[in-house]
Amino acid sequence: MPANVNSLEQLLVFLFRLREEKIHFTLEYSRHDSIMVIVPAVSSYYEIEFFADGHIEYQSFGPASLVKDISLEDITKSVVAALQG
Repeated sequence: MPANVNSLEQLLVFLFRLREEKIHFTLEYSRHDSIMVIVPAVSSYYEIEFFADGHIEYQSFGPASLVKDISLEDITKSVVAALQG
């Protein structure tokens, strides 16, 4: 991730998109270097963690659980698609 990535801006862009799509989420601050967005779904839920250094981790819990580094655009598309059926 480039040094000039604004992690707060990435978080705000993601939250704006979730609100725009009327997708419920909660925020959690449990680590000193990140803010987690929790997005519940019918048969699973998602944890998207935005780190101070600009990287993002995405984990889904449910039938196909996974943890990986992923771009903000890919996370947004995946969460919106899963929640809109």
